[in-house]
Amino acid sequence: MNTSDGGETVRKAAAFLAIMMVALVPLAGVAGAATWDYKSFIKQSVAWYYLYQDKEETFNELYNLSVQMNVSNETLQLALELYSNATTEYDQALAYGLPSDGRSLGWIVFSVHIRKAYIYVSEAVEVLEEALKELEAQAA
Repeated sequence: MNTSDGGETVRKAAAFLAIMMVALVPLAGVAGAATWDYKSFIKQSVAWYYLYQDKEETFNELYNLSVQMNVSNETLQLALELYSNATTEYDQALAYGLPSDGRSLGWIVFSVHIRKAYIYVSEAVEVLEEALKELEAQAA
């Protein structure tokens, strides 16, 4: 038996488990809940959508300011990489469309990707905010 085949199997199993965890995380609190309201889940998913849009606007403003303030290229590249990850997740969420108010698995997939998009864009905003704070501290 080739040991590299065993390593490949382990990697595939780990990847499968990671995908399952990502898919099931939005439902983690649901399993123990005595009553679970699907409409609340839909509202939360829509909230993530609007939070993402707001944070994206903040990112664009901070990025433009960061360029004007001569933030390092490394920091700008990191912020753009995080933002690129965010837009990829956002696009994946919208590939399912903004799901209708009905019960469908589309909401689960949409919710997973829109939450990840929000997390990535929030991290990009944090990177830029920290860089700008450092520049302000140096100027003071």
